[in-house]
Amino acid sequence: MANKIKELPAILLIDIYKSYGWDASKVDALKNINFEIAKGEFLALCGPSGSGKSTLLNILSGIDKPTSGSTIFLDKALNDLNEEQLSFIRSKHLGFIFQFFNLIPVLSAFDNVYYPLVLNGDYNKRQAKELSLYYLDRVGINHLVERKPGQLSGGQQQRVAIARALAHSPGVIIADEPTGNLDLATGEAILDLLMEINQETKTTFIVSTHSTQLKNRAKRVIEIKDGELVYDSVK
Repeated sequence: MANKIKELPAILLIDIYKSYGWDASKVDALKNINFEIAKGEFLALCGPSGSGKSTLLNILSGIDKPTSGSTIFLDKALNDLNEEQLSFIRSKHLGFIFQFFNLIPVLSAFDNVYYPLVLNGDYNKRQAKELSLYYLDRVGINHLVERKPGQLSGGQQQRVAIARALAHSPGVIIADEPTGNLDLATGEAILDLLMEINQETKTTFIVSTHSTQLKNRAKRVIEIKDGELVYDSVK
């Protein structure tokens, strides 16, 4: 029987170092980070403030480049790409969910999802409308599509942000403290939603968090401390 070919990971980090400054002022933000993230995985990235989580997310997404080491994202070596190529990859293959939602306050919930799809150029207006309504319904706020962010609760705003991140069908979603600005019960509901979507769509989720809720529930947990990988639950 032929050997089964192992599927390539969504993201592979090889000997990642990241430092800032020079000589006496030099700070090592990340040190010798090595791990891979499988396609369809739900990973919780944990660690205290200043541990290097945000730096690592920026390198994972090509927003920043490591001082040394390699980042392979969906089979592409990010280190070898210019900013235009990196922007293209982010726009097509990445979705972002932020702690403070980053919605445009003068636009409705619908328009916050719809306009990025149109501006991205992959969908015509009819397709963008259908996708926007579909994902706003999927996250449970189809009855609030005409409201602006200021008329929505924190949990509702985060649901709009999730719909926006999902609408262009990215291969990977990076969520930076998505429950950090929410109360406990609302945060639990958002985590439930993210995990449900991960199971349904097989989209890869990388969720940075201080939350013990997520740490206790995620199938895989990676912990960063002082720029070093100190724990990986799959090892």
